[in-house]
Amino acid sequence: MATLLSQSSPPELDFTKQEEYGREQELDGLTRGQGTVSFELEVAEHRPAASWHHAAFHTVTAVVGAGVLGLPHAFSFLGWAAGLSLLTLLCGFSIYTSYLLAALHETPSGDRLNTYRAMGAEILGHRRGKFLVASVQFTLMVGLCITYSVTAGQSLKGMVSNDCNGKDCQEASAAAGISAWIVLFGAVQLLLSQVPDFHSLWWISLLGAAMSCGYCTIAVVLSSMQASRDGAAPHELPSELSTADRVFGVFNALGGVAFTFGGQAVLPEIQATLARPPATVHTMMRGLGISYVVVILAYYGVAISGYAAFGGGVSSDVLLNIKEPVALIAAANLMVVLHVAAAWQVFAMPIFDSVETAVRRSMRSPPRPLVMRLVLRSAYVVLVTLVACLLPFFGELMGLISSIGLMPITFILPPVMWIKARRPVGAELAINIIIAATCSVIALLSLVGSARNIAVLASEFSIFD
Repeated sequence: MATLLSQSSPPELDFTKQEEYGREQELDGLTRGQGTVSFELEVAEHRPAASWHHAAFHTVTAVVGAGVLGLPHAFSFLGWAAGLSLLTLLCGFSIYTSYLLAALHETPSGDRLNTYRAMGAEILGHRRGKFLVASVQFTLMVGLCITYSVTAGQSLKGMVSNDCNGKDCQEASAAAGISAWIVLFGAVQLLLSQVPDFHSLWWISLLGAAMSCGYCTIAVVLSSMQASRDGAAPHELPSELSTADRVFGVFNALGGVAFTFGGQAVLPEIQATLARPPATVHTMMRGLGISYVVVILAYYGVAISGYAAFGGGVSSDVLLNIKEPVALIAAANLMVVLHVAAAWQVFAMPIFDSVETAVRRSMRSPPRPLVMRLVLRSAYVVLVTLVACLLPFFGELMGLISSIGLMPITFILPPVMWIKARRPVGAELAINIIIAATCSVIALLSLVGSARNIAVLASEFSIFD
């Protein structure tokens, strides 16, 4: 794998069966409407101008999600050996598939595949590839927005309630539980969603990246202090859990670990904002290198310290287990809210771009950009907020979204597209097949576990009780 990652030049792609679907007409269609084009497609009106440090804090915001706070909970079902092994395996897979996406961004002719959907269409065929990628990518991004809304509500409640633990934060009524806080977070997203395009989010992503480093540091330091003071907590799961709860909990934990590697969903869109020369693969990998230093430090730090401190009793958000100092925990929860507010926008922007482009194409006289953003984006925020209020199960949502969206987009589609485009042989081919097959099995098990757990929890839940 090290040899493959060291290949700094873009691959010589083989698109012998590519279909002609008129990229020039597509770009013209995107620019016929009013306003600027999202993701800064290479048109004369708006050329990409971002550099490696922009890519770095965009990818930190996208990759280092709030799911990192759920790693100790996943470890409580998997144990030390399986938990660390799975985290290490998926971290290595994620670095490799990030390189594959960066290398596939530019075709041999120099054209840039500025979205994940365009990459799928170019490599897998226009109709089949674009539909496959779009369905998986949009499922993932909508799911992440829902999960991050739940995360924000949980953290907002944790800021004002010392009694908020994993169970209490899923209480039924809007007053006692987190529904009111999820709605408050949705109101903030209504405002942020009016930002015109992806590169305009750079300041939001910078803030999000800083916040993710901040709350991870607080979680690691305070968990380590508690483990040092009180000793390692018992690792046995609560005795009230049935055998079925434990088995399906293990399945769900597989997806919980994988959930922390969701940034690939928007890596091509981030790379589309990079200026050239030099070749964007070099700039992107430089930014990714910085982001994965943060990933490794944060993920292993939070997982190890949180599980050591709280053992089998850790909640789905490790910050909810830490009660003192109150001011510092409140600050950490605020950082979580600010980070997921930024990440919410990073994952929502491709959806906004796609829907608004479709509206511009379908109408002879499209509405003004401000009006279109206000109507379409507000409707999306309201729908996501409603679903988050109905299903506020953070740990289970991580497993579900991971299995149906994140695993395919992060670990399965990149090797499949690489095999199709590059036609590798020998060890390189075997590595790509192993990654795709292994992660397909993990995704299936996670789907079974998370779906069962959500069904059980939903049967006991009502926002009106």
